[in-house]
Amino acid sequence: MKKYLDYLGYVGVVLIVISLGSYLITSVFKLFQTITILTGLVILIAFVLANLARIREFFSKRSTKYGTNATVTAVLMLTILVMLNFVASRHNYRIDTTKARQFSLSKQTIKILKNLKVDVKATAFFKSDAGQRMRDLLEEYAYHSKKFKYEFVDPDKKPAIAKQYGITSYGTTVIEGLGKVEKINKVSEQDITNAIIKVSRKGKKIVYFTEGHGEKDIDVQLQQNRGADGYALAKKAIENENYEVKKILLASEKKVPSDCKVLVIAGPQTDLLANEKDMVQEYLKKGGSALIMVDPSPSASLADLVSPWGIEVNNDVVLDFSGVGQLFGAGPAIPIAIKYGKSPITEGFQNVMTAYSLARSLKIKKEHDSGINFIELVKTGANSWGETDLQLFYKERKVGYDEGKDKRGPLTIAIVATKKVENDTIDGISGEKRKTRLIVFGDSDFATNGWFHFQRNGDLFLNAISWLAEEEDLVSIRPREPEDRRVTLTKAQSRKIFWLGVILFPMAIVGAGMVIYIRRRK
Repeated sequence: MKKYLDYLGYVGVVLIVISLGSYLITSVFKLFQTITILTGLVILIAFVLANLARIREFFSKRSTKYGTNATVTAVLMLTILVMLNFVASRHNYRIDTTKARQFSLSKQTIKILKNLKVDVKATAFFKSDAGQRMRDLLEEYAYHSKKFKYEFVDPDKKPAIAKQYGITSYGTTVIEGLGKVEKINKVSEQDITNAIIKVSRKGKKIVYFTEGHGEKDIDVQLQQNRGADGYALAKKAIENENYEVKKILLASEKKVPSDCKVLVIAGPQTDLLANEKDMVQEYLKKGGSALIMVDPSPSASLADLVSPWGIEVNNDVVLDFSGVGQLFGAGPAIPIAIKYGKSPITEGFQNVMTAYSLARSLKIKKEHDSGINFIELVKTGANSWGETDLQLFYKERKVGYDEGKDKRGPLTIAIVATKKVENDTIDGISGEKRKTRLIVFGDSDFATNGWFHFQRNGDLFLNAISWLAEEEDLVSIRPREPEDRRVTLTKAQSRKIFWLGVILFPMAIVGAGMVIYIRRRK
């Protein structure tokens, strides 16, 4: 009987450890854990009562006193660590140490989440042992907004829910909000954020692109060696942010449509007709928003269209001899900008690059309407100038700065103009206060298929569209696809890691322990 009582203490401790261990794994204290821990405590108490004399004798020994001190110290440290972990779990602060910010959401995503006005739910359909990357990502989303909830569903265990959403494959995530549903099949922050935008907004604002004068075509896609000058990537990116994109031939219209939220004129080769210009002016005077992009001669300058808004289009080509562009295989005719005006459009653009293939410079007119406010949005560096001898540049590809004729940098490539209006607005509401928003770029190539994904070109273009559409929460730096960063080892390097990590280091630790043990025995 005494022999069995000696084992009771071990049994009690094991039962308590099993109960606490299962709780740590499941985070749920069920009936099983309760019964197990109570049984363990009863057995442990019985063991103590049955062995009181031996326990007193044990604790009276000198060696036990020293051991008890060490045990108390260890328990105290463990208690402190548990308390710190408890506090940290409820007031956590996250630090992402990965170079590509793999575990951090983009500024745009965070801004959208913090501005959510409606509840959005994500349901991810993965196998029980899969989808960890998506789980980490959705947890980040939920961390930044109480309006965002998510759950994981195993289609094999809950086929009814999978059938309800029409799920036919693993890895599909359903985003819901305002009665709308979006499905995504990639573990991608960009796709999740775009889906949230679509289900959390009522209706779609329309962006019109003009045509008929050789403007950049939003339907021309990049295919092998063709389509680099198209705007298909720009169109897709705009649509991903819940806008509707349409073409418009102004010559066949009586006015700019009243549902036009943003009018885009992208690099026309020939000038607009007089009645088309009148339509654009009328649209702007009533509080419309327009993005006008012009290229160097012989393309149309649209100087008389933007002049009433205090912007002058220079007849030059911006050249950049700073050498920065050469790092990307770009010559001096592709200026690289890293200086930006203070505007929501370029917030967070400090020390990031945008590139402009064949651009002309702009400037604010000395005499302009005092009610117009300006921001010089994009500027080149000091080692640039505006080449005015275009014939020499195009025909002979020779350039040289001419004092008094060419203008030294920094040069302005983009200007924002705003003006408050109180008139019959484009929406037909008399007396409503609105603000005309106009952005003029001296280049249209920066948003083409060939340049859209260069550094922050795409972000700049989309920010311009969102700001013009008065969607300020979409104005930010957008999420990037995570980089596939791998380390490829040679056979020799693999052998070194194996011998050092698997053989030598563990043996060294064991050897050190044996030496200490032998010395203490002596």
